[in-house]
Amino acid sequence: MSSLPIAVLLAFLMLLAAAAGAAWSARQRNQSANSASQSSLSAVETGLFGLLGLLLAFTFSGAASRFDNRASLLVDAANALHGVILRADLYPPAERAELRSALRLYLDAQIAFYDEEHDKTARQNIIQRSDDLQQQIWNKVANWSHEPANGLASTQTINALDRAFSLAASRQIAAQARLPGTIIWLLFIMATATAYTSGYVHGGRGRFSWAGYLGFALLTAMVVYVTLDLDSPGQGLIRRDVQEYSFTALRPLLATP
Repeated sequence: MSSLPIAVLLAFLMLLAAAAGAAWSARQRNQSANSASQSSLSAVETGLFGLLGLLLAFTFSGAASRFDNRASLLVDAANALHGVILRADLYPPAERAELRSALRLYLDAQIAFYDEEHDKTARQNIIQRSDDLQQQIWNKVANWSHEPANGLASTQTINALDRAFSLAASRQIAAQARLPGTIIWLLFIMATATAYTSGYVHGGRGRFSWAGYLGFALLTAMVVYVTLDLDSPGQGLIRRDVQEYSFTALRPLLATP
């Protein structure tokens, strides 16, 4: 599920919980134990707000860290592939044309991985195609390395390929690192429990405000939306187009054999 429906659902549940808490508190308003209950629940409300804020902060920090890591890997992987493309010029014309043709297909697979990152089936197909192309490129360079005339070119290219393929693998792994579903469920439980408790406390005092709880629900949902969007860039407002440009900018280098 994308970030927006999750955030909207959370805001709705928080409003519903706050209203339910206020309604239940109003029914008990005339009971003798209600005053003591309100006093004790005020401390619980404060604690829940603190826990919710702490959970949101840590969740947001983790998502932002993963976003920065993926963006950094994109640039590093593109730079490593750029080094391989430049080293293709060290080979004689026939080998150079063959290697650049294979690298062109490999570059297209790397760009397609970004475009289909959130489609599990398509992503796995692209990873498989990318692995096959890596093996083909490696076999070509390995075979050419046995020719004395290609010694220098092969040494340089093999080192560059090793780095490029390693970073591509790291990029694929980082793309699949997501916020655990357990944390999302915990966010929902904490947010709705906090809204219910707060609604109960203020409803019992006759100070329940729809505007206030609407703002609280919307702001919490916005933080959750941005957090989830950072964790899955490309599905919402947050994207990595600037970093992905480092890959698309390599296409002109392979336009000619």
